[in-house]
Amino acid sequence: MGDNDAATSAVGSVARAGRPKSAEKARAVLEAASQLFLQQGLQGTSMDAVARAAGVSKQTVYGHFDNKESLFRACIRSKIEDHGFQIKEASADVSDARSTLLVLCRRFMALKCDPEVVAMFRVVAAEAATQPRIAGLFFESGPGGARDAIAQVLDQLVAAGQLRPHDIDHASWELMNMSAGSFHLRLLFGLLETIETTELEAHLARIVDDFLAIYRC
Repeated sequence: MGDNDAATSAVGSVARAGRPKSAEKARAVLEAASQLFLQQGLQGTSMDAVARAAGVSKQTVYGHFDNKESLFRACIRSKIEDHGFQIKEASADVSDARSTLLVLCRRFMALKCDPEVVAMFRVVAAEAATQPRIAGLFFESGPGGARDAIAQVLDQLVAAGQLRPHDIDHASWELMNMSAGSFHLRLLFGLLETIETTELEAHLARIVDDFLAIYRC
């Protein structure tokens, strides 16, 4: 996964010439941790293993991430931001609610269909019964992070008079669930490898129109 939020918060360059910059090390840690979490789960991954895989010292790992949970959250957040879900991002184009929502739903489904995201859902589901805190962290940083970004856009559409005032939290989850349809479950269960673009586009057009029928001013 990319560096994004975690890497950009990294501190400057190290003093010795020729050594990687701090942000590059943070990126290496995120990418190594992401692969280890996918292969071994959160419980099976140690910070020592992350340091070895990233080619950095354990001190460097802890210099960027306080603990394994914060590293896990950063990996999930990085993946979400890679797909365009930036919290506190620049204002959305609110002149055309339908077009704005279609773009938003396309981004969301690109995220849901990302092979690494599908794999992480499976890993977390396998550990959820015995490690509910892991599931909670994933839900908060993953689906919850996407929900926050979607809610921000819906808020802007309400402020612009494109949508009527409503329960933003409920509407955000509603739009996400409508977008996912049966596609995500079929991907999780291995019943579907890819989604045809034309099928997905037709589905998203229908659900956006249904959403607007409920919430448009």
